[in-house]
Amino acid sequence: MRLTYPRSFLSLLLIGFTIVAAPLLFALFSNAVAFERLAAISEQAVLSAVKVTQSSRALTGNVTALERSARQYAVAGEATFLEAYRANRSAFQGAVKQLEEMALTDEQRGELTSLSRQEESIAAAIGRSAPTPDLSIRLASEFAQLSTRAQALVRLGDLVIDEGIEELRVQAVKSRNRVFWLMIAMIPTAILLIASFTFLIAKPISQVSAGIRGLGEGQFARPIRIEGPGDMVRLGEQLDWLRERLVTLEAQKTRFLQHLSHELKTPLTALREGSDLLFSGVVGNLNPEQREIARILQENSIELRRLIEGLLNYSAVHHQASYIDAKIVQLREVVRRVVNDRKLALVAKGIRIELNCENVTAFCDEEKVRVLLDNLMSNAVRFSPERGLISIKLYKDAADAVFEVLDEGPGIPESERDKVFDAFFRGTDAPVSAIKGSGLGLSIVKEYVQLHKGQVEILEGPGAHFRIRIPRKRDMEEAA
Repeated sequence: MRLTYPRSFLSLLLIGFTIVAAPLLFALFSNAVAFERLAAISEQAVLSAVKVTQSSRALTGNVTALERSARQYAVAGEATFLEAYRANRSAFQGAVKQLEEMALTDEQRGELTSLSRQEESIAAAIGRSAPTPDLSIRLASEFAQLSTRAQALVRLGDLVIDEGIEELRVQAVKSRNRVFWLMIAMIPTAILLIASFTFLIAKPISQVSAGIRGLGEGQFARPIRIEGPGDMVRLGEQLDWLRERLVTLEAQKTRFLQHLSHELKTPLTALREGSDLLFSGVVGNLNPEQREIARILQENSIELRRLIEGLLNYSAVHHQASYIDAKIVQLREVVRRVVNDRKLALVAKGIRIELNCENVTAFCDEEKVRVLLDNLMSNAVRFSPERGLISIKLYKDAADAVFEVLDEGPGIPESERDKVFDAFFRGTDAPVSAIKGSGLGLSIVKEYVQLHKGQVEILEGPGAHFRIRIPRKRDMEEAA
């Protein structure tokens, strides 16, 4: 399923922050609910048990007052003590009724019922019997049992309080464990959400970066497409418009150079033919000064034509630098092919070739590798002295295929090493006998090496010593 982005990058950030913060807010809310529930249990259980215990202790006091007034009445037989007994009994019954309305356990309620019945039995005995010492003795026994039941009710209340505290402790442990495991679950969830939104945010940014880098490297063949929020998609469309505009400008430049060279070739051809006629003496004999002038015209017309052709070749190379036809290539065969192509020039100057080539394969554009090696070979032949030596090495170094081309020429001065790869730059230490170049060969070498994501460097040596590295394995479709 295709992912749908929001309309703006800011919306994506806000959505990301909201979703990442949601689990944390949920954890805080869950913790608040857990502690609120714990507080409610504490208030409902412990406080209620405390009230029951307090009422039970008050009931014990009522039993004591009731016993005192009843035994006084049994001994003295005065109506005042009987009234006091009835008042204390009324207070006792009120306390019992208050306890019955509270939240009691079954055991507490059963003990309270037994206590109330025994008190009713004592009251009935007092109502039936006349005040006598025997009644006082019997009441003492009855009230002792009643007091024992009242104390038992107090102990049951204390037990309920202990049980409530234990339940609170258990609930507190459960709440703590729940909060702990909730936080444990929130950590990977938050990390996963952060990683997901980091990917969603970084993906369009990396695509924009790749598109700009491709434009900077002259890779105009692949359209620029940005997947992301609406404003990032529109930015991708603008970058693609810029790519198409650069392609158009490049094509216009190429056509301009082609038309310009065509227009220049016509008068240049006439100039060259005229200088050839003058130099050959077809139109009449020339004196030495005139012949020297004709020779200068002839050589410079040849040089001008060669420069125009070099400019066209460089334009074509630069225009095609964005395209690469990669395949598995046996590099040693490419080296041999370049050497064979330069055999006549080597024989003409008596130059010796030393090949030290390993069996190396690479995933690259065979023709472009041939061209860059041919340019290095041409450069070495042009600057080598008569009967000099050119050494060519090919070997593996980790994941790279490495070429080294070394000649016995004057070498490259330290001050010119940063410039030799610039277009149209020519060195100052060329031999007098060397044919002047257009200054484009090493520039093309650098273009093609960079296209293969490789490196070219100049090493110290008695002559020019170039080293080229290109990866043997890589996804060349990225450069296509």
